[in-house]
Amino acid sequence: MLKKILPIFSTFSLAAGLITTACGQKPAEYKQEYKPIYNYYVLSQSFEQEVEAKFHNELLEKQNEIIYIDETSEQSQNYGFFTQANLEEIKKRKENESVNSNYDLLSQREKDTLINDLNKVTKASQLEKSILNSMSSELLFYSSILDLKNDEFWFNGISYDFSNIDFGYLSFDNENKNYIANVNLDLVFSYQYTDINSNVINKKYQEDIVITISNQNDIINNLKFATSQLRDNLVKDKFKWAWFDAYDLRISDYAKLFNLKNSDFEELFKFDKFEQNFLNYISEHNSNTTKKSQSYNFAFKKENRFKNFRFIDQINNFNVRDNKYGAKTLLIDDSFSTTNKTNINLFKTIFSQLLSDDQIVLENKLVKGNKDIYTYLSNEYLDWVNSFQTKIKDKFAINSNSIVSYGEITLNNFSLYFDDFNYYHPISPISYYVAISANNLNDTYLTQNNVVQTKTLFASQDPIFKALYQNTINALEGFYQAYAITKTSWTSFSDNQPLVSFTNSNIWEIKNALNGRSISDVNAALSLLNQSLTSSTESERQTFLNKTNTSSFHFQFNNYSVLENIPIIDISNNQLIFKKFKEGISNLSIDFDLSFLNLSFVIKSDKFYWFERTLIESI
Repeated sequence: MLKKILPIFSTFSLAAGLITTACGQKPAEYKQEYKPIYNYYVLSQSFEQEVEAKFHNELLEKQNEIIYIDETSEQSQNYGFFTQANLEEIKKRKENESVNSNYDLLSQREKDTLINDLNKVTKASQLEKSILNSMSSELLFYSSILDLKNDEFWFNGISYDFSNIDFGYLSFDNENKNYIANVNLDLVFSYQYTDINSNVINKKYQEDIVITISNQNDIINNLKFATSQLRDNLVKDKFKWAWFDAYDLRISDYAKLFNLKNSDFEELFKFDKFEQNFLNYISEHNSNTTKKSQSYNFAFKKENRFKNFRFIDQINNFNVRDNKYGAKTLLIDDSFSTTNKTNINLFKTIFSQLLSDDQIVLENKLVKGNKDIYTYLSNEYLDWVNSFQTKIKDKFAINSNSIVSYGEITLNNFSLYFDDFNYYHPISPISYYVAISANNLNDTYLTQNNVVQTKTLFASQDPIFKALYQNTINALEGFYQAYAITKTSWTSFSDNQPLVSFTNSNIWEIKNALNGRSISDVNAALSLLNQSLTSSTESERQTFLNKTNTSSFHFQFNNYSVLENIPIIDISNNQLIFKKFKEGISNLSIDFDLSFLNLSFVIKSDKFYWFERTLIESI
C-alpha cells in the first residue's frame, strides 16, 4: 500500500506560479512562489504536542486541588451537587433505576448544578491560568500559526464530557455520619491555531478524572500521596517497573525502543510481583498511614493493572526550532577529495539501493551492515546522546548513561479497598515516569548508588549506538519500499542523469487537468503532505512514520542559502525537472530527515547548473 503514496502529486491545486504548458501555447512565465508547507506542518504538529503536554502536566500538578473535596471545602465553596445528601440520593437511583447512561440519572437542575460546582473547582485551582502561564513564553515561536485576534485566544477553556460519568457512595456507619463518594468524568481542553491558509483548526484534548468527596481527612491525605508523589519519584528511586531495557521488553531489534506501544508493556504488569512491589513502595514512603479512621488499603480491583504508555521524548537529532531543515550540511562537488567521496557515498546510500554487505561491529559482535551509515552515525551520535541525557539530568536530577527515551505509564483499576465492606473506591488514574534504555545492567545511576562515573564506550561497544544504527537502517528500508527507489547509475553530479529514480511508473500521473506545480507542491508531496493536510493524508504519513520508527520526516528540494530564490521546477514525461533559480545563480539542496539522518546535500558542481537537470524520474 505504501508504494502507492506518491500519487498525492495529482491532488494539489496551490495557486502559486503554475508552469506546465499546452501544445502550441506560449510558455508560461515562471512565477512560482514558495509557501513552506512543511514548516507549517511541523509547527502545528509541535504545537499540538506542546499544548497537550501542558494540559496533561498542569492537570497533574493541580489535580489534588481538583479531585478531592473534603468537608471544609464543601462548606466554604457552598457546593450544591458535591454534598453527602445529594450523592447518597444519586446512589439509590443508580441501584433502582435502569437508564442508558448514568448521566440520565440526573435532573436538569442537577446537571446545571454539577457544571456550576465543577466550574467552582477548576476556578479555585487556577488551572486555566496555570496553562496560559506555562505557554506564555512559547507564543512567539508559534506566532505564525497563532494568527488570531489575541494570542491567548489559542486556548478556548475547560469543559466537561459526561458520556462516561459514574457515581459511587459508601457509608461507614448506620447513622450515615461518615462517608466516601466519587464522581467520574472527563475534563475537556479546547484549543485552536491557524493553518497555512489561515483556516482555524479547532482541537480537543481530554482526560478522565475521579473526584473523591469525603469527610474523612485521613483518607483524603492518603489518596493525595498516591496522586502527587508517585509520578516523579518512582524513576528517581530506581523502582524496577520504572526502568525498562531491551531485555525486559523482550526486544532483539533495538530499533523498536523508539516506537514502543501499549502491547509492549501490557504483559509485564500482569505479574503479581509488580503489584506487590508497587504497594510495598507506597507503604514504605507514605507517612500518612499511621492514623486510620477506617480499615482500608491500596489495591488493584482487577488484574488489568496497565492502562497505557505515553511516549514523551527520546534521543533525536531533529530540532523543531531550527530554521533550516537538514541541520547537517554536506557539500557535494565533483572533486576527488575524501570528504566529497564520503558525501557522495552517503547520498547514494540514502537515495539508491541500500547495500548491507559490509562488516561492522555492533555491541561487540561482528555483523553485516552498511559502512557509510555506520561511519556517519558513529561520528555524530555522541552529541545527540549527551544532549538528551543532559535533559534527563535536568528533569529528574539523575545521571543515567543508558536511557534512550522516556515516557509515562498510567495504571488502571487502582483503588482504595475497604475490607470491612468489600468495597473498592476508585482513584483518579495514577501515572508515573518510566525510563527506556538499550541495556541498563551497567547504568551508573542504577548500579553505583548515585555516584557519577564517566564511562566512555566506542560506538562498536555501545548498546545505544546499536539502537540508533538499527533504527536508521530500518527506517531507510521502509523509505525504499514506500518510494520504490532504484539503484542510480551516475558517477558524477555533472552527469546528465536523474539524481533519484522510482520504479512506480504512475507517480507523476496527473489525474486532474491541473495547469502545473509549484516547488511547495512537490516538497509537500515528497514529504507525504498536501496543502490542506486532510485526515487521510495525515493518516498515510503517520503510517509511514510508524513503519519507520521515527517522529519526523521530510524529503524536499530547496535553495541552499536564500529562501526567496526558489528553484523553478517542472513535471513532464514522468520526470521532475529543475529548470533554474527564480533569480540569478545559487545552489540546490536536497534536504532529508528520517530517523537519525537530518541532512542537507548541497550540490556544489558548476556543470550541474549548465542545463536543465532531471531530479527525479519514474521508470
